[in-house]
Amino acid sequence: MHIALLEDEPDLAADVRAILEREGHVVVTFSSGNHIIRGLAKEPFDLLVLDWNVPGPSGLDVLIHVRKELQSAVPVMFLTSNSAEDQIVVALNAGADDYCGKPLRASEFTARLRALERRSHIARVGRTAETIEFDGYQFNEVERCVDMGAEQVLLTEKEFELAKLLFQNLDRPISRSQIMAHVWGREEDVLSRTLDVHVSWLRRKLKLGAGLGGYRLLVVRGYGYRLVKGEEAAV
Repeated sequence: MHIALLEDEPDLAADVRAILEREGHVVVTFSSGNHIIRGLAKEPFDLLVLDWNVPGPSGLDVLIHVRKELQSAVPVMFLTSNSAEDQIVVALNAGADDYCGKPLRASEFTARLRALERRSHIARVGRTAETIEFDGYQFNEVERCVDMGAEQVLLTEKEFELAKLLFQNLDRPISRSQIMAHVWGREEDVLSRTLDVHVSWLRRKLKLGAGLGGYRLLVVRGYGYRLVKGEEAAV
């Protein structure tokens, strides 16, 4: 993979780069928010690894730029302090796909990146696009987008996996813990608010709210969520 690393501490940047290069990746290191923003305008990357506290625009600012200004769904791994729960929640809610705490543990970091790579289908370069269809919703597994008739909606990796899970379990209640384990690969309290934010985004993007379309994403109080369609969706 071609990876962009945002880290202003030289020693940590060297350590992270070494881990990534041992895995066979090509790494470009950036030491400031402005530096990486300029770099992203010049060349595409398969994955971003962002530290939060850097000179200039923060890692969070870079993430927001990528999601809103560049309209990119490139997978993003955040490096955060283990004690900074608020940072983790904000980063995930802004569109980060995963996070890894500092001080960095090489084995955990590598495992999370491999899992993110598998989920993102990054390794499947050049394959023919595969689609899954659900009565008016066509999920493109490679582009990570959903076609709704004439409208194409680009989703982040987590939004895509969450939406696909819901459609594959149509009319079935899915627990919050099951969703978090499937989409984020872990069950943690810090993810609870993030899940609710992602549900809110999907309701808007895929028209899953009351009166918006043929499907409706319902809350199952004290348990989780349930996607329904047809007459029940209109209730």
